[in-house]
Amino acid sequence: MVLSQELKKYNKDLSIVHTFDKPKQLIEAFESTTSNQLFFLDIEIKGEKLKGLDIAKIIREKNPYATIIFVTTHSEFMPLVFDYQVSALDYIDKSLSEIEFRKKITRALAITMKPLGIENDEIFDFQTQHTAIRIPLNQVIYIETSPQKHYVILHGTNNQITFRANLKDLEKASPSLVSCHRSYLINPKNIIRINKLKREVEMTDGSICPFSRTKAKMLIDTFKRRNLQ
Repeated sequence: MVLSQELKKYNKDLSIVHTFDKPKQLIEAFESTTSNQLFFLDIEIKGEKLKGLDIAKIIREKNPYATIIFVTTHSEFMPLVFDYQVSALDYIDKSLSEIEFRKKITRALAITMKPLGIENDEIFDFQTQHTAIRIPLNQVIYIETSPQKHYVILHGTNNQITFRANLKDLEKASPSLVSCHRSYLINPKNIIRINKLKREVEMTDGSICPFSRTKAKMLIDTFKRRNLQ
């Protein structure tokens, strides 16, 4: 109930919230390195009192930007949170009053949903039942289809992310990205050079992306407009 009410402040609902009762399920579903992932973990899972700390360590290794919060009755294990070096944001005792509990949740969401200090239209935000990615748009260089069926690869300035999606849905989710080829979406702001003869674009990371003949005029016009801004 608390999460549902607080998420409405960010025009979100419980569809972006996923719950897991088995650590293996969470790890298998966890495939992105988006900066605004928020994890509420219990230190005790299925009777294993330190299992939540082990999971937190795996999460932190995969995503240095994720927000981790422990919600548990085992306050005696609080010192171990520091020993595990998982950089937890907070520790919420289940025995807290509803008012104090809500304050903690509100604070966590406020930090997580707006960690980047930029406007929403400058954020690449793509969320489905399989994937949750939210990073600054200017960090997206290009996205290409993966050899693995139904997956794509996002090439960013700081990382490379493989996740389940298709380019058409990604283009709808972020109109700022341009389809230059049936297998590529590129960020015009990260184009360095366009080779009209070879029908290729060079990106800021040195990557070369092809573009189709039918996309040539649109791509060149977009590049020109960007340089005039």
